[in-house]
Amino acid sequence: MFILMKRFFYCTLFSVLAATALNAQSLPVGEAGLDERLRILQLQGKINAAQSLTARPFFYNKFLNRNELLQLIDSGNNIHLSEKSFWNKQIQLGILPATIATKFNSHHPYGWNDAGMIMAKGVQTMVSAGVFAKIGPLSIQLQPEYYYASNSRYDTTPSFGFNSGKSFAKSYLGQSSIRLNLGPISFGASSENLWWGPGQFSSLMMSNNAPGFKHLSFNSTRPLKTPIGSFEWQLVMGSLNEDTTSAYENNFMRPRTAKNENRYFNGIVITYQPKWLSGFFLGLTRSEHYYKTSQDLKTGFVEKYLPVFNASSPTANGLSTSIPSDGAFSFFARWLLPKHQAEFYIEYGYNDFKANLRDLSTNANHSSAYIIGFNKLLPAGKGDGSVFLLSGELTQMAQTTSYVVRSAGNWYMHSPIEQGFTYQNQIMGAGSGFGNNVQTLQLKHLHGLNTLGVKLQRIQQDPKGLFGPQNLIGMREIQWNDLSLGLLGSKRFKQLLLKGELQWVQSKNYGWAAGNATNLFLQVHASYFF
Repeated sequence: MFILMKRFFYCTLFSVLAATALNAQSLPVGEAGLDERLRILQLQGKINAAQSLTARPFFYNKFLNRNELLQLIDSGNNIHLSEKSFWNKQIQLGILPATIATKFNSHHPYGWNDAGMIMAKGVQTMVSAGVFAKIGPLSIQLQPEYYYASNSRYDTTPSFGFNSGKSFAKSYLGQSSIRLNLGPISFGASSENLWWGPGQFSSLMMSNNAPGFKHLSFNSTRPLKTPIGSFEWQLVMGSLNEDTTSAYENNFMRPRTAKNENRYFNGIVITYQPKWLSGFFLGLTRSEHYYKTSQDLKTGFVEKYLPVFNASSPTANGLSTSIPSDGAFSFFARWLLPKHQAEFYIEYGYNDFKANLRDLSTNANHSSAYIIGFNKLLPAGKGDGSVFLLSGELTQMAQTTSYVVRSAGNWYMHSPIEQGFTYQNQIMGAGSGFGNNVQTLQLKHLHGLNTLGVKLQRIQQDPKGLFGPQNLIGMREIQWNDLSLGLLGSKRFKQLLLKGELQWVQSKNYGWAAGNATNLFLQVHASYFF
């Protein structure tokens, strides 16, 4: 499989070097909820169903730009990207939307998929703005982000939480990139957030839960057609670091003594749409990361810089004498049904490689996690083009029953890489919590860019944490479950787009301690389109 993957990328590279350059400005993950609306436009049949939307950010091109996207969502709106073309239209300049976001928790840390925002009580704010330039095949996008959090003290328990007593302030390059765009492919250096897989509320491998990390990228900007179907991909190489003085999301919001050393990261996502199955997508993701000192011990270019193509990893992973590394992979499917205005998807992954076929057959669910979800559009019956969107998703990351004989540990933590699958102490995949299961049901009314909805959510906080007595097979004696009811919506005021969510969260046995807690969660985004 990995040999075929390598050959595919080499052939693709040499076949498109002479292709014509396209406008490859990206739509950042989570920007004003616009990338979320791409899925809805596909369900409505308004944009090409050949795009899988499983390797984001989405790249605008000559077939769809930002103006056209906004017009498709809200016909008659006057929001536009300030973009000016010069002599031969090979040079373009633009002002990107200016955004300010605020997050508030009244009792304890809550909320995810918010990039550089941290898990904290109190108020925190993010501001971002930027510019875009294109000169022939070269594109430059500068969109830094600044975060400030009061990081107020909150109630902790012996099993959860940590108070530093210090406010938090940090700047990131944010959704910035510089790219060389050649036809349907792009080479670049970026700090953008990535989202891999079909999930809409969570993703096993990559999401915008953590800040975007600096990386080199080789990716497609639109589906690449072949005689057997279309392919999309993204291959990244980057660097991960952490703050050893702060709490880790994959350590129940407590600090840990970790090796304070940068880690090298290599990851890939590939999506395939069979030629004879319109709207059906199959894909896989894989990642490897290890300490920079470990990288120096590796030999050969592929083993050192592209370990996701190294087929020997499952065997090496089982040897205690091997070079310390942390790998995971998942495979997924998305089935788009435009005629029925519906979609279904699944992602299934492992955070520990199978040593051989016997290991797979006798303990298939060991170290596994999965996401299952759907979207369905329903007519609102008002004759004004408005619709209802019914969405649901199950995320299962707690250990499976196989932990009784063979513990896999929780997802996003695989020794001996002490930081686990994190960047700046935040989980880069599903950010709902370490070892958690989440059930989400959401109903929204959509009328152009204006929306109003309700969300129901249940979170099982690490139900199989292996911190309990033997008579409970290691399960926790006290179970912590969150139940939340939320209102969400968005509203356009000419050039300004507001988006917000308010949740009432009831935590039963908060922090795995007897007693309940109530938390009020509020998040507001305001984006101004010049």
